[in-house]
Amino acid sequence: MSTANDRPSWLPPLPPPHRGRALIRVGLVLVIATFIYIFVMGYLGGTHTLLTLVPLATGLICLIVGLTRQNEDR
Repeated sequence: MSTANDRPSWLPPLPPPHRGRALIRVGLVLVIATFIYIFVMGYLGGTHTLLTLVPLATGLICLIVGLTRQNEDR
């Protein structure tokens, strides 16, 4: 191994290559699962409360944060 291939110590560390990908996946799962639940309950004639919007809002927040973290490095 050559010393020319090592990173100099004064350079900041590299960020992980897939920043925000986990948040994007969690957000997509929450949003899709919430919509499936809403559609199934609507088809079956059941009711759902406003608490149904909590996982939807959480999923959207995860998606937004994940996408902004992913785009910070570009």
